[in-house]
Amino acid sequence: MTRFLIFAAVAPPLGFVVAFWVMLQIANWLAGSPTTFDVAQIMMLPTIYLVGLIPALLAAWFDHALAKRNASHRIALTAMFGYAICYLPLAAVFWMGSAHGPDVLLFGLVGAVPSAVCSLLAAERQAPLGA
Repeated sequence: MTRFLIFAAVAPPLGFVVAFWVMLQIANWLAGSPTTFDVAQIMMLPTIYLVGLIPALLAAWFDHALAKRNASHRIALTAMFGYAICYLPLAAVFWMGSAHGPDVLLFGLVGAVPSAVCSLLAAERQAPLGA
């Protein structure tokens, strides 16, 4: 249960930070445009939760399924699943020709980074040997 709470509480705002405060700022810097970093963007958090809650819970479900099976590389697999659920809606736009260039592939990072971090936070801590 805590795994789903961690993903629901942490993943949407972390995806927002990755998208708006990291990727967008790097894109602006590479394009030679001024930065668009603005603390007022925090007012978008209710919308961010509406948009990001379902993908976050899907990633939590996937991570939970991997944890029940004691899968190796669980964090990496959850990150790839997070990448896929964030990129696949954009893949249709890419294939229709509305989006161009390989930079479209970076949008999956908005789901991969929060999924990996939440998977790491949700991992059960093991007691040290000899304790």
